[in-house]
Amino acid sequence: MSELGARLKQARKEKGYSLDDLQELTKIQKRYLSAIEEGDFGIMPGTFYVRAFIKQYAEAVGLDPDEMLALYKAEAPAPAPGQEPGMPAPAMRRSTMARRSGRAAEVMPKVILALFIVLAVAIVWFLSQMTASNSKDEERQEPDRSVKVEQPGGQTASGQQSAADEESEAVDADSDEEAADETAGAEEEKSAAALSFDRSEGETSYYSLAGADTATVMVKGSGRSWVTATDSAGAQHLSRTVESGQEETIEVSGVDWIRLRIGYTPGVSLIVNGQKLEYEIPETERVTQNIVIQLANKQ
Repeated sequence: MSELGARLKQARKEKGYSLDDLQELTKIQKRYLSAIEEGDFGIMPGTFYVRAFIKQYAEAVGLDPDEMLALYKAEAPAPAPGQEPGMPAPAMRRSTMARRSGRAAEVMPKVILALFIVLAVAIVWFLSQMTASNSKDEERQEPDRSVKVEQPGGQTASGQQSAADEESEAVDADSDEEAADETAGAEEEKSAAALSFDRSEGETSYYSLAGADTATVMVKGSGRSWVTATDSAGAQHLSRTVESGQEETIEVSGVDWIRLRIGYTPGVSLIVNGQKLEYEIPETERVTQNIVIQLANKQ
């Protein structure tokens, strides 16, 4: 086993990942991951893929990708004479170009048809807007044929309507003031339960949720990452892979804290009681992180 493979394997075991876990996290086939650890690069599809797989492996287990690539460069066998590493044969390049040209020929008629449909819809929409605009102009040009009815005491119907409008406006103003008071109260309650950062220790960051003994944590996937969530009472609320576009909501109450372990922080966002949690440890520095949210337990 090479030094590169030994270091990668040790870091994987320290993270508690099996090869199956790492395959789920990186989307690299298990046999290629095993070959990297054993230093058997001969089964790889090419030098480009070897470098890409090593970089993904290193990021997933929290090692420096550049350092691992430097180890690979020192250990990698020299390429065969007359052939550059990772370069496909000319016949393969011609075959790839032919396939791309065939696909372009198939797709082009569909693209042209779609453009014609979009153009037709735009023309119909433009004509409908012009018709609607002309109709509004005709309505504005119609003379005012309303008849004012004189009421006893010299007050017209329009005058009564104005008085009614003023009364309605006064009621609306009162309603607006009540709504503003309610909004201010809600903002005060929200600020009382604001999320704040306390400290970081290694790959673990601690946050406090002041003024609240209940936490609602929304886990949003923007990539692919393994996420587990456990509270201080030992209950596990989540333990699975979160895909891009997926959301999971966790609610805890009456506990001291909730701990989330995130395998790939660039692929996960956390919303705590409506407030987005900012990772204090840069995602480029530590891909795998632990987030501990401490609650103000009132029990």
